[in-house]
Amino acid sequence: MDKELLEKCKQRLLEEKSKILERYFEKEETQQRLGEESKEPRDWEDIGQITYTEELLDSLSQVEMATLKEIDYALEKIDKGVYGICERCGEEIPEPRLCAIPWTRYCAQCAEEVEKESGTFMPYYGIDMYSPDNIQVEREDIGEA
Repeated sequence: MDKELLEKCKQRLLEEKSKILERYFEKEETQQRLGEESKEPRDWEDIGQITYTEELLDSLSQVEMATLKEIDYALEKIDKGVYGICERCGEEIPEPRLCAIPWTRYCAQCAEEVEKESGTFMPYYGIDMYSPDNIQVEREDIGEA
């Protein structure tokens, strides 16, 4: 991998890390504010909304924290000189993939295999499947214009 691409990926990783940390601190402030608001007597709808918002922020935080760990791991791989190498097949990960997901551990083919093995694979059906020509709506309350 050339130094220019390596530096580009490192910058992108650091930028993404900074964004995640910024969102995390904003989330912490929001949760603190929600905690203070929930101490005041409210109706059930307000309590439900606060609870929902707290749960949503927490789940987003878990996803972002996992991404943050992957970013730190990728930065560590840069320091060790093994960044951009697929951990499954040992081949170099193509530049477009690294630019799209700079913290990736696998080339696209190996990532697909790992997803199939872990049960998280979502096959691509193509955009044509969802074109307006393929959609049929059968409702009695709607007539043709």
